[in-house]
Amino acid sequence: MEDKKNIFIGIVVALMLAGAWLYNLYPAFKANRELLKQVEPMLKEAEKLDLDYDKVLSGKDKYIGKYVLWCVQSKSKDEVFYKGDMNLRLTISNYWSMPKFLGSKHAGCIDMLLNIEDVRKTRSGLGIISAEFVYSRG
Repeated sequence: MEDKKNIFIGIVVALMLAGAWLYNLYPAFKANRELLKQVEPMLKEAEKLDLDYDKVLSGKDKYIGKYVLWCVQSKSKDEVFYKGDMNLRLTISNYWSMPKFLGSKHAGCIDMLLNIEDVRKTRSGLGIISAEFVYSRG
């Protein structure tokens, strides 16, 4: 009889801990759902336009203000790259807001929603695209 009582108490404690964990998790879940509702139109625009780095670079001012969903590698403020390619640099105006992603064994970048702010070519002929970080799927 004592064993059944201990098992019952263990189950009650486990349920209470799970309830407390879920209670603390709910506000973050709700905030993420609200954020997704806000960025959903932007994500749809980015997916519809389906712009890549070269297309934005060649379009110059045409794509300023447009949203893109790009795989981005973010090592530091001065080392942000499209698809992890060090020749395809990005500058992010609100870098402190974006997640840092150095790359891993299985992925070199994570999907991020960006708003194109500026497009320019350097003297070496390489391009730099400036954007605002909006959202990350990673």
